[in-house]
Amino acid sequence: MDTITLTGVHANGTHGVLAFEHERPQTFVVDVTLHLDLAAAGQSDDLNDTIDYGRVAKDIVAVIEGPHVDLIERLAQRIADKILADAPAVASIDVTVHKPHAPIVVAFADVSVSISRVRATDNGRTAEKHAIHNAVVALGGNVGEVESTLRAAVREIDALLGTQVTGISPLYRTAAWGMADGTPDFLNAVVELGTTMGRHELLAALQNIEANHGRIRENHWDSRPLDLDIIDFDGITSADPDLALPHPRAWQRAFVLAPWLALNPNAKLAGAHEGPVADLLAAAPDRNAVQLESEDWMLGGHAVKQKSASESAPVSRKAIISLDSTSQDAERLFRETIVSIDSVPGNQVQGISPLYHVSHFDSPDAMSAVIQIETKLPPADLIAVLGSIESVHDLAVDLDLVDMEGVTSDEPNCSIPWPSARNHASVLAPWLDMDPNASLGGDPVAFLLAMAPDAGQVGLLSDNWILSNS
Repeated sequence: MDTITLTGVHANGTHGVLAFEHERPQTFVVDVTLHLDLAAAGQSDDLNDTIDYGRVAKDIVAVIEGPHVDLIERLAQRIADKILADAPAVASIDVTVHKPHAPIVVAFADVSVSISRVRATDNGRTAEKHAIHNAVVALGGNVGEVESTLRAAVREIDALLGTQVTGISPLYRTAAWGMADGTPDFLNAVVELGTTMGRHELLAALQNIEANHGRIRENHWDSRPLDLDIIDFDGITSADPDLALPHPRAWQRAFVLAPWLALNPNAKLAGAHEGPVADLLAAAPDRNAVQLESEDWMLGGHAVKQKSASESAPVSRKAIISLDSTSQDAERLFRETIVSIDSVPGNQVQGISPLYHVSHFDSPDAMSAVIQIETKLPPADLIAVLGSIESVHDLAVDLDLVDMEGVTSDEPNCSIPWPSARNHASVLAPWLDMDPNASLGGDPVAFLLAMAPDAGQVGLLSDNWILSNS
């Protein structure tokens, strides 16, 4: 097997376990060796028969500058996944990530992690399972109770095996541009997700969700109750007749570009019409046919009234929220709840604990978890949002605001920190797993858990439940 080696690719990223590493960029250096057959390129002298190592370098930089990870082991895996997804000719890859400025208290020259990964194949098609892939999916419809259908579709996408919705755009109303007069307006949104599914497997799952909501694929341009399109999958460019990537018409569709830009102001489209989504939207022929419909549509009418522009700008704070349920379907309820919390304007989920089982002697057993969010909502408004989400799920899930950075309150219906949390191992155990340095009211959560009267009644169920539906 022949090789292409690229060394010393460097960029700045916010990767590391320590808190300051989440915010303060530092330099990472990457070496990769690609193993592939270069015989055809040696004969043809044609770039199409080899690998564009300039594109490989850009992929490496994009991952380094991308979302935070704690471990350089994970960073190396993401780089390998990205290159294998982008370069089908590569049979295997060696990746070394150097962290020359790692926070080590003794003198050192470098620290690095090296991994080797081999592409798996399935009947000639890349087997993309097991890696975490990033996808952008557009949702739309103009028949029936469309907003309700789109909410259901988001939750069903999030419930797919190995899949987690990581972002939900505002909802947009789009005139039926280019269709017969009197055609009902469309409602459109975009979601970002992480999935262990391959792109064809994801497409099949989305089409199954469409069919369950009455979509019949007879005329491509008809009205429909639900339309789900993969717009982007790991930045792959592919002319596959079953799934062209990126979506071949996304670059000129404002009803895709507008919600995508609202969700991710830095979004970029790959492929023949590549470029910043903001620029593509400005040039889209139907840009004036798209209007913002709702920013809190995932709450289904349970939104909290927003403050007026004349009021002081909101402060962003970290908050801890506990989830508890005795339902047999608690895991799914938790997943849907987290999606709903994350979709509220001003909220962003930053951490999700493992899933715990809670034994009770005089009542049904329960499941519990804890999440950390960054929120611009005042505590009372956040508590109201949690109550609304509980109502959406018929009170089958119990949500409590456990703690909020810089806030102490003993007002009725707004006690922060939540007083009884100190005695509930069902809160303390998952919280400690999520953040070993957590404290509540000045006391380490590790100490409070050791003293909790019900410490023997909780047990770890799963540490990767958010990407599983079992």
